[in-house]
Amino acid sequence: MTTIKDIAKIARVSIGTVSNYFNNPDLLSKETYEKIRIVIDDFNFHPHSAARSLKSQHTRKIGIIPVVSPQDNFGALPSDNVFLEFLAAANAASAERGYGILMEAVVDDHLQVEKYKKLIGEKQVDGFLLLGTHVRDERIMYLLDEKFPFISFGRTEIGQPYPYVDVDGAKGIEDAVAYLAGLGHRRIGFIKPPDGLMCSKIRLEGFMNAMEKFNCVIDPNAIVEGDFSEESGKISLEKIIDSGCLITALFTPNDLAALGVMRAMSERSIKPGKDISIIGFDDLKLSAFWNPSLTTISQPIRHIGLLAVNALIDILEERDEFPQIIVEPRLVIRESTAIVA
Repeated sequence: MTTIKDIAKIARVSIGTVSNYFNNPDLLSKETYEKIRIVIDDFNFHPHSAARSLKSQHTRKIGIIPVVSPQDNFGALPSDNVFLEFLAAANAASAERGYGILMEAVVDDHLQVEKYKKLIGEKQVDGFLLLGTHVRDERIMYLLDEKFPFISFGRTEIGQPYPYVDVDGAKGIEDAVAYLAGLGHRRIGFIKPPDGLMCSKIRLEGFMNAMEKFNCVIDPNAIVEGDFSEESGKISLEKIIDSGCLITALFTPNDLAALGVMRAMSERSIKPGKDISIIGFDDLKLSAFWNPSLTTISQPIRHIGLLAVNALIDILEERDEFPQIIVEPRLVIRESTAIVA
């Protein structure tokens, strides 16, 4: 079986130079890199990653630990299209810079820290990319204590500095309230993401500030907690309507929840976009083709995935220590919003 030693001998370079080819290619000249590549291709050589890591102490792997629901397997639609888009971008960005993605899911938030401990203890990854941050996020506090590299998609209220990429959800909501107010809406409902998530707190603050700014009616019964599923959108809409709230517009946590809202409205002979205007969040590709097409707050999820991975690799390669990046969302206006009748 071909070894690194064999490759070095045939290419007439040192073993250390071949190791740099795999672990630190930027250190090699183009001529040396190409000479080693030709030999490796000729022998179809693939070094064992564990053996490489013993020498270099680097795995060139980025860990992602999503929380998944077993019920997703039985749904007609994927429950988190945004995650799939994010993951595609993360894979592309990491591969471009010579890294790979290691993903191990858990079925409960409370199991995440133990999974981080396991992967760190087994030296399986060089750093982590965190998703779905909480106001007080145990994962971030643990990784800061361990001084283990990471970046999060989302902010928290932890007092220590740490690297993140996030969408300015408050501004997105504020811009959308301003748009609705311009259409004459004053009684606007709000389905917030699950309590505890930082994005829920940020968006709700943006909503309340904008409602006050534009002299809109803030009805506590029109503000309910939901989640990111289609079923949650349906249940939340029913809860608001059954409370007696007379809303003319409604925000949802994401586009999939907006689909649930619109289906529930149709069951009650309420016309989405005419009787009640609907605004989603994310801008799924399919949302442009729904009937009515969905007005939504677009977050450039693929761009965010690219930013997050490149920022984390910059940390790993000591090019940056605490990148903190805020991305502005954009209101995409379609048929699900209209002037108050």
